[in-house]
Order: sequence, then structure tokens, then C-alpha cells
Amino acid sequence: MIKSGGVIFALFFAVFVANAATLTVNGGMAYKYEPNVLRTGLNMGVYVVSTTTPLTISLTSGSPATMRMYRFPSSGYLTKEPVAEAVQSGNTITLSGGDRDYGYCIEQGSDSYYFWISKYVKVTSLENDYSYTNLCESARVTGTGITIPYYSIYGTQGAIPRKISYYTWEWNDQTKMPNMDVEIQEEIVPGNDDKIVVNSPYEKTLFTIIDDIPTRWGGKASKISTSDEYIPKAIFMHGVVTQTERNVPNEIKVNVDGVYGGSAPVIMEFKAYVNEDNYLAWQFFHSAIGADDPDPVIEAIYAVPTLNYSFKDAGTVYVRLHSENSSCSKDITYTIVVGESSLDAPNAFSPGASPGVNDEWRVAYKSIIEFNCVIFDRWGVEVCRFSDPSIGWDGYYHGKLAPPGVYFYIIKAKGSDGKEYQLKGDINIIRGKN
Repeated sequence: MIKSGGVIFALFFAVFVANAATLTVNGGMAYKYEPNVLRTGLNMGVYVVSTTTPLTISLTSGSPATMRMYRFPSSGYLTKEPVAEAVQSGNTITLSGGDRDYGYCIEQGSDSYYFWISKYVKVTSLENDYSYTNLCESARVTGTGITIPYYSIYGTQGAIPRKISYYTWEWNDQTKMPNMDVEIQEEIVPGNDDKIVVNSPYEKTLFTIIDDIPTRWGGKASKISTSDEYIPKAIFMHGVVTQTERNVPNEIKVNVDGVYGGSAPVIMEFKAYVNEDNYLAWQFFHSAIGADDPDPVIEAIYAVPTLNYSFKDAGTVYVRLHSENSSCSKDITYTIVVGESSLDAPNAFSPGASPGVNDEWRVAYKSIIEFNCVIFDRWGVEVCRFSDPSIGWDGYYHGKLAPPGVYFYIIKAKGSDGKEYQLKGDINIIRGKN
């Protein structure tokens, strides 16, 4: 590693002020990889070449000024040595029969061109590696020939990306269900020890390395897979929570600030999707800490994928979708806020007077979970009875509009907060003469 601040500055300066130049390796039949220039200093990239074809390097710049070629090993640019075999002709410098697994630098005036030449390595084995410590998030495969190394101008090792394929689950927002058997094909930079780490798949799958590097020099692409399917440890878990909405004009809305809930009863469906045979359950709890309580006191457990539930008690309850196996666990917590109750009854309405305007007697309410209302005329004759606070009396009795006058109601009800209601009062039917 280069420790001199002045040298590092000089190298970075040389990397970024280079004029336009064209580098050709093996007549353009080498595989090119472009690593991060800030971290590697390799402003002309990394080239992978065949193990059988003689190495040729040719760089053409925009100037006929003198060019010098240097070679450096894995220890970095500071241990460079001149390449006497390189020949310049006009604007082009050429090296025939150079060495693989070395870095090269071509200098022309204040411009410097850095690149690395790696020899091709074929993957000959691939196995699942369950010794990885992060099985809940990632999976690792190991083998022989996975890593094709290169080195930066500072002497740090990198590796050529390998194309790997496997199958997993993905969530589909449109269908609200997981898509299974989704093929993932991506290029991953392996470690320096013939290991590749990918996001953990959520289903049993083979890992396959697709090696098309040799096609650059006329060779054939190849595939190699793990001998056994990978058994996933990571948990795929997704919950779909649906609240039944009521469009009731006389039910007072309760603001719950972006979470689930409102006026009781809050009727909800909880549906869970979990991969493999992982345990799952819906856990109910209350907590002064909130939804993120790391160790809540679980009050109820429903070990079913789909749960329909009606929340009738005022307050905040948390429903945690929990899944686990012998290695991993995952939680998603939902907040449901049930409002306190209220109940109020009007004392007049005018059925038949102006159709569509004040022509039905209804209570105004919220979070009423038990309700019974009986309406009598002045002689004590029952004219209407109902047990749903969302409905009311339309002013009809025996199929005809009841005459104007005074009627009486008795209401017994119970709220989500346990409050008991016993209301009595009069109802005035107001209607002008025809």
C-alpha cells in the first residue's frame, strides 16, 4: 500500500488528466472489465485473456510524443519495471508476448494509462456454503476457479464479476401475492477466496455460474451448477392487511393518523405469505413502548395464514406477524387504534316534507358496539325497532307515513370504551299541511 500522500496525489492526478487514447488487447478479443477508477487507479480497465493466445498490447494516443511502458506486479505501481520489448511507431506503442497477471502503465508526457491483464480461469466446481454467518439475509457459494484476480496500482486485490443465476420469490404489488420461481441473473464480484455472496433465495434452487468470458476470443460459454439445491434459511414474509370501510353518513369519523382503525367495530382481514414451511402466527399485544417493543407480552396468538378479526375495545392494539425457523425470524407489526364512543339522538325530522332532506331519524354515533332502539307513539304503541345504529326510522308505520306529532325513543347501547348508554327522549315529526 502506498503511504506517501504526495505519491498518492500524483497518481490520482495522472489517472484523471490522461488524454483520449485507445487500448487494444489481443486484437480486441480480450474480455474487458471497468473497475472503480477512484479505488483502483486503473483508468484503462482490466482485461481477461486466453491462457493459450499470445498476449499483445497496443495503445494509440493522440500524440506522437515518446511513450514508455512499465510493468508492475500485485504489490502495486511503486514496484514497476520498464518493458524494453515495447516498440513505438508513430502514435502507437505495441508489446507482443507480454506477461499475464501483471499491471501495465504507459506514460506519455504528463499522461499515464494504467491497466491490468488477468489470465482466464475456468470455474470447475460449485457448492453451497452453509458455514456463512449471515444465512438470514444472504447465501454463499464456493468452488474452484470462481475468482479471477486483478490488482490496483496501490496493490489492493479485486476480482472479475461472475454471472450467477438462481430462483427466488418476489412480491407482486399488483396481484398482492408473491411471484414464485423468479429467475435472478446478476453479475457479482466474488471474494478473493473463490466465494460468491448473493441475496438469499426464498425457495430451493440450484446456483449456476454462466461463464461467457471465453466468447470474447472465440471460445464457448459454459455453465456450472451446484450439485444440490440450496435449502433457504431466510424468511420471505409479507402481510396484506385490509380494513372494511363503512360509508355511513351518521357514523362520526375517527382520525387515526395514518394507521388502521377508527370507529368500532374495526373489521379487518390479515393475510400472510411465508415461504417454505416456516412457522407463522399473528400475535396481539398492548405496549406502552409501541409497535417496536422488542419483548412484548403476547396476549393472543393465531397461527393461521388468514385471520378475520373485529376490534371492539377502545385503545391501541398491535398485531405482529411473526415467522421463524431454526435459524431465522422476522416480524412485521401493524397498529390499530380504536376510538372512544359517543352517542347523540336528534329530536325532530320531517319525513315526506322535502324528499332527501331530513327525512330519516338517525342517531349520530361512533364506536358503538351494542345498540337497541325502540320508538313509540304517544299512546305507547311501538312503531319501530332496530339494533344497528347506522340505520334509523324513515317515518313510516304499517307502510304509511306516520302523522306529524310527538314520538318517543328508548335507546340502550354500549361503547367500545365500556360506556353504557340509556337514552330517552322525544322525536317530533314536522310536516306542513298538504
